[in-house]
Amino acid sequence: MEWDKKYGDQYRHLKSSLKGMNAIQTRFDQTGVGGLPEAYLLGFSPEGNGRAIVANGNPDTARHQAVYVPGTTSNLGSIGGNVDRMTELWRQTQQATSNASVSTITWLGYDAPQSIVKDAPFEHYAYDGAPAYRKFLDGLDASYSGSSEPHRTAIGHSYGTTLIGAAAQTGDLNADDVIFAGSPGVKVGSADEMDVPKGHVWNEEADGDKVPDIGRWGHGGSQWKMGGGVFLIPSDDAFGAHQMNTHAEGSGPQATTGAEGHSEYWEKGTTALKNQALVVVGEYGDVTAPR
Repeated sequence: MEWDKKYGDQYRHLKSSLKGMNAIQTRFDQTGVGGLPEAYLLGFSPEGNGRAIVANGNPDTARHQAVYVPGTTSNLGSIGGNVDRMTELWRQTQQATSNASVSTITWLGYDAPQSIVKDAPFEHYAYDGAPAYRKFLDGLDASYSGSSEPHRTAIGHSYGTTLIGAAAQTGDLNADDVIFAGSPGVKVGSADEMDVPKGHVWNEEADGDKVPDIGRWGHGGSQWKMGGGVFLIPSDDAFGAHQMNTHAEGSGPQATTGAEGHSEYWEKGTTALKNQALVVVGEYGDVTAPR
């Protein structure tokens, strides 16, 4: 038992790290396939549950930067799925605006909760990771060498939205837009507290996603003009975010499918993915609201 405890945990950690490294290499090998841009490894460490920051396209020169924070159960071993999400988002931005200058970045720069039941209800994961996220956004701003002002979007899924909310609550969020998907709450009770221009907070909640209604009791925010003591999340009208459609739209070759559950916001061909891409490239007028 002692051997298993001492060396079994090490073995599992090493196996997870190797799986993550292989997934990152797979993305590097995909460069050029279907026009996919070069990948950039902006950060890596096996410490804790693992750290990895992977970009599609060069963020130092991309006009549009999107920085995605994954949520509960994310770790280095599962980084491949999160990198795939940002790869699909990059591809969708090219459909939204042909030849758009875009870098989509997977930011696993914190120890995410690993258990939905045991860990996700606690807020310290978000507050512990928030300073590193703010520092990364500031770094993108400092290293930018493009010919025009960059447009930066913070994107969070599930508990990742809680981290972004905590980052805005406790410091300055260096972003122009914020997109939440499947949010259990962002620690604040109003879109006005998200450190972006008014009207630039966006939210998606699929019909079959149960996380928002459950999570609000742990991560919802108060809004004192409503009397305080409430647990508002971005899906609530009173929060003030733009709600984006996640249902199927249209017909024929341009039709999109619907995102039905908590893990489908970045599925290829979905309305949810299309709307996110439109925000990332600044085509706000084409974003569709729920019917």
